[in-house]
Amino acid sequence: MVLTVREDIKRALEDAGYRIYNHSGVEICTWTKKALTEGEFCYKNKFYGIDTHRCMQISQAVAWCTNRCIYCWRANEDFMPGANMLPKDEVDPPGEILERLRELRAKLLSGFGGNPKVDPKMYEEALLPNHVTFSLMGEPLLYPYVPESIQYLRKNWPWIKSIFIVSNGQVPEEVQRMKEMNVWPTQFYISFTSPNSEIYRKVSHPIYPDYWERFLRTLDILSDAPVRKVARITLIRGYNDCCYDEWADLINRFNPHFVEVKAYMYIGRSRQRLSEENMPTHQYIKEWARGLEEHLDGFEYMDEHVASRIVVLKNKRNGMDIDPIIRGSIPNLESRST
Repeated sequence: MVLTVREDIKRALEDAGYRIYNHSGVEICTWTKKALTEGEFCYKNKFYGIDTHRCMQISQAVAWCTNRCIYCWRANEDFMPGANMLPKDEVDPPGEILERLRELRAKLLSGFGGNPKVDPKMYEEALLPNHVTFSLMGEPLLYPYVPESIQYLRKNWPWIKSIFIVSNGQVPEEVQRMKEMNVWPTQFYISFTSPNSEIYRKVSHPIYPDYWERFLRTLDILSDAPVRKVARITLIRGYNDCCYDEWADLINRFNPHFVEVKAYMYIGRSRQRLSEENMPTHQYIKEWARGLEEHLDGFEYMDEHVASRIVVLKNKRNGMDIDPIIRGSIPNLESRST
């Protein structure tokens, strides 16, 4: 029997624009819509060269998460109970999920085909996603076949350009398995919500009692992994905008290629947990990122995206050829395991 999202959660997600396939989900990002209708592109296009209109944002554990973060705009209080790995014998196989989610994404995009604001060529390109991000909602690494999903994409979608994973760092066992299999995405994001254990508990409301040890173990596993890494800091005024030295210690432990400092946005369900005053302005983000830069050796300001209230710092020490990434030619850092 295949695991499914509880019916009330499924209805709420579909009302919000998601499409659900058993325990997995897909959505058309606001920036994908803007790229098609207005020619505006997201910060991942500006920083890393992805094609915004061809981005497919998914989760194979769409209503399961190890944390209940206060800044999450989703209704995470209503997530499925528990935070365990989805049972291997109760989940859909990677290929089935990816193909079904691609079909559901195409249906979500179908209305753009007749929109006079949409370039027909861009629309046709959008139907064939060349970038897949494992994020969307929930903790993607709770699905037990993420490395196998990456392998499927590389083997069966020859047009694929890049694969990103966004994780909260609470499932080090799966990161270790990826390392043992030598199967990596193009880019691995770890969400840095707090500079220390105490603030992490207040901001992320983790379910695992050993949450801090899990987070640190994930950083250690990835510190020397052959994958492009990003530390994403979601900054909340009055909660985690402190402790530069502790942030710097965590970042050095992770050894990322980039650090993104991004503002908490006062949207969705997060408005029931936080106030508008907790949302930093872009200027605040820029100044805070500059302060962090002064506490980091070997990092420097690279770029910013005002609409998303985000600043990115780049690591000058890791030997990465940064310029081709900015120009959109993503280096082949991927392990082409079969």
